[in-house]
Amino acid sequence: MKWNPRRLYREMSPAVRTSVWFTICNFLQRGTALITTPIFTRLLTTEEYGICNIYFSWFEIFVLFTSLKIQYEGLNNGLIRYEEDKDGYASSALGLIMALTLGAAAVYGIFHTWINRITGLSNLLMMLMLIQLLFNPPLMLWTNRERFDFRYRWPVVVTLISTMLNPTLSVLAVLSTSYRAEARIIAVVSVQCIFGLLCAITIFRRGKTFYRRDYWRFALRFNLPLLFYYLSQSLLNESDRIMINYFEGSGKAGIYSVAYTAATIMLLLVSAINASFNPWMYRQLKAKRFQEVRRAVLGLYLLVGGATLGMSAFAPDLIRILATEEYSQAIWIVPPVSASVFFIFLYMMFANVEMYYDENKGISKISILCSGANLV
Repeated sequence: MKWNPRRLYREMSPAVRTSVWFTICNFLQRGTALITTPIFTRLLTTEEYGICNIYFSWFEIFVLFTSLKIQYEGLNNGLIRYEEDKDGYASSALGLIMALTLGAAAVYGIFHTWINRITGLSNLLMMLMLIQLLFNPPLMLWTNRERFDFRYRWPVVVTLISTMLNPTLSVLAVLSTSYRAEARIIAVVSVQCIFGLLCAITIFRRGKTFYRRDYWRFALRFNLPLLFYYLSQSLLNESDRIMINYFEGSGKAGIYSVAYTAATIMLLLVSAINASFNPWMYRQLKAKRFQEVRRAVLGLYLLVGGATLGMSAFAPDLIRILATEEYSQAIWIVPPVSASVFFIFLYMMFANVEMYYDENKGISKISILCSGANLV
């Protein structure tokens, strides 16, 4: 029988189609970030590149407190619980996120000098961050709301447009001023503001609810216990650059960020392997074919281990492609960071089995322990 990809696509269920398109969008977003790295490392100094990465690292931490990540698991669980009023719950969840963000803005207004000193960011950059904290969650919440009902077309369109606009506007902004780090951040925030505002309007128009007590109470009760878990994950991912910036300055943080970007090639590999392998593994576990799982996992460990060695061996060539001579010290950072991705993959396989057997508490405890050890 002749293989027909068009017919195969038409026969896919809405759930599978949605997963395929969102996976493609995820790869495009990560791939674009990797592809544009050589451009920005040549347009920005190590200090300017470091400032940009420090800004985005702090954003990933602050957004935990201003949104509690309600736009992810909190949204999905609420949509299941309040199935008869999904749009009302979504708009109420956005109302809660906005209230938390405005509260955070008030806190910053009182303690701005102290917060600026801790973050190492200027008043301008912190104001941009507050704007981004306000408009990024609506975009994520709308995207996940559409995904919940397998409506993927408009989210894919928005993702593709924003993925192209971000680097394009960033390059134009950087070339047009001497304040290049600020220009790049402003370009990114502007794109998120445009789409975030449109998504917020859409969510409130559909749900017509800003505050509903039981919705807010459920969202808080569900997400607050997860805050330390989310925070531990962010600290593991972002604390390195923040601490390097604090002790050694933004230039060294910029060099480290280039090496970390190089390691995202490994992250793309392990994420793709995990996404493909996990459904098969769950079926094998259900059928109690444990030896088959064991053999497959060992094979994947060898594959990823070999890729880690290859990444380390080609680190000098990779850094030459991604950056200029100014970033040459990043060569020595690539091997340990790549090795850390390998160990992440080892744990990822173990965590998948834990989640299959609904033993999630261990994952949270280990994540918190690792983040604490990383800081120490």
